[in-house]
Amino acid sequence: METLQKDENVVVNDAPKKEKKPFPIDKVIIGVLFVFFMIYALSLIYPLVWGVISSFKNRLEYRRDPFGLPEEWLFNNYAEAVQRIADGGFTYLEMFWNSLWFTVGSCAISVFFTTAYAYVLNKYKFKGRDFLYNLCIFMIAVPIGASFVSTYRLYFNLGLANSYAILFSATGVYGMGLIIQYSFWNNVSWSYAEAAQMDGANFYQIFFHAMMPQALPIMLTQFLMGFIGKWNDYMSPLLYLPKMPTLMVGLFRYRTIVERSGNYPVLFAGLIMCMIPILFIFAFFQDKMMQNMTIGGLKG
Repeated sequence: METLQKDENVVVNDAPKKEKKPFPIDKVIIGVLFVFFMIYALSLIYPLVWGVISSFKNRLEYRRDPFGLPEEWLFNNYAEAVQRIADGGFTYLEMFWNSLWFTVGSCAISVFFTTAYAYVLNKYKFKGRDFLYNLCIFMIAVPIGASFVSTYRLYFNLGLANSYAILFSATGVYGMGLIIQYSFWNNVSWSYAEAAQMDGANFYQIFFHAMMPQALPIMLTQFLMGFIGKWNDYMSPLLYLPKMPTLMVGLFRYRTIVERSGNYPVLFAGLIMCMIPILFIFAFFQDKMMQNMTIGGLKG
């Protein structure tokens, strides 16, 4: 009995101990990435918040304490920005209108012609089709500065500058938008066009009634992304619309005045007002833009 008891004790004492699991390294990596992206997000948000706070200060307070909260919130800086930000006799509202028609018109024309061109290039077989597609890829690689002088002279010689006719320049289809649209049309079955042909539809009816409605989501996405770029563009209107300045051109030129007077809060107020359309678009359409760009660009 004693021997058995000793043996039992030995068995009990020799039971294997549970090994400690090593700390998962993936949690460490996720934690580090979380901290990194949090810092990155704050670095993007802070300038916007700082600009909004600075737009409510007066000139002296901004110089004395540029990073602190305003002692008195001056909402009239926004009204002063509307009065002071003017260019070439154009008021703030007139420049806002120039920005609106230039941005909306350019984006709408560009998206439509890109969609139509990509549709024909993808769905119809003809000689030179591969050359035209490869030309698109080549044009993306060409630096803008390589064609800057010739484009500038061409617009003025054709009478496109300083008029609403500048919108005709948006008919150029070569760019990343064409590649995205081309990839999108790869996913659209030709059976829709065949069904429309059986109903007696011609080429234009097939495109406008059967095919283009399926491209509306990607067209809307490209329009919104183009709107953001065109709205913030000041170089093109500065060169091609010197007598019809847009809001960004007015802000660009008002900045030189501010550098002498030091009234930066009014400049910040004007910038914040110019950002409202972009913030609205991004806040309400960011999910749709990312989803449709993924569908059009990755599944082709």
